[in-house]
Amino acid sequence: MIKNTILLTGFEKFDKLSSNLSGDIVRNFDDKFQQYSIEKIILPVSWKRSVESYLVFFKSIKVEPYLVILIGIHSKKRIYLEKASLNWAFGKDVDGFYKMGFINIKKSLKFNTILNIKEIYKALKYNLKLSISYFPGFYLCNYIYYWALDISKNKYPVFFIHIPRKGKLEDYLSYIKKILEEILKIC
Repeated sequence: MIKNTILLTGFEKFDKLSSNLSGDIVRNFDDKFQQYSIEKIILPVSWKRSVESYLVFFKSIKVEPYLVILIGIHSKKRIYLEKASLNWAFGKDVDGFYKMGFINIKKSLKFNTILNIKEIYKALKYNLKLSISYFPGFYLCNYIYYWALDISKNKYPVFFIHIPRKGKLEDYLSYIKKILEEILKIC
């Protein structure tokens, strides 16, 4: 079986934001990138519905992806390449549900991406404001990253990119494409 599908996820708007740049990037991303088909989903900022939506979406594509790229926003001014996801969730979602505690008490305290993000960083550090991060926070970005890494069982790469919440859509769309190009060089 040829794996020619890349899954790309972002989030819906939440809180007082009029939009969510991660979701805007996903919506505006081409349906094809190089020889890969791009499957896109915008996830709700909800503890329960985000994972449910991801699982339904994942099953609907009916193929194991070549790669999963998850995108979320943060308040920093740099792009963060997230090395790991932590088994801890904290905060109140858009549904009004509050979560504090382990994501799954029976699972590992941390999952790492199988991608060599140091190589991606080295290739792009002079062109983009990038940092490698070992702390994705405890909110929905970390939560969906943890679930996606667990679901993958390291059969395909899963990777989370945090982008600044403010910026021009065209610029960040271009930055994500540059990062994706580098990822595909090493996969």
